Amino acid sequence: MSRKPKELWRCEECHEIHNWKDEARECCEPEITELYGCPECDAVHEDEDDAINCCGDAVQCPNCLRDHGARTINATAVRVTGHCSVCNPLYSIDQVFQVEDVHMTTTNQRGDLLRGASSI
Repeated sequence: MSRKPKELWRCEECHEIHNWKDEARECCEPEITELYGCPECDAVHEDEDDAINCCGDAVQCPNCLRDHGARTINATAVRVTGHCSVCNPLYSIDQVFQVEDVHMTTTNQRGDLLRGASSI
């Protein structure tokens, strides 16, 4: 799986991060710095390779064969229950709690398995 990081720009005056180069340039009209966002967890990195390698290798769901970033809640669901929420959104309450707990413990991110989303 080839992953490309998102290009981001930081205003060097106020340090706000922008999705668009022109927004960063016009923010305080100072110098700007190009940054890179992890395509999986949106963590911001100064180096493109760091952004690409941030979440590690993909985890493939054995049911639907979709690749999920190693630090996503769906990757945790595959590891814990054997399937992701995309191909089979049905989990017991115990499984939901277990997946979300393991996800929080291993990634330090809150996760909502039923929405398939993680947040810091």
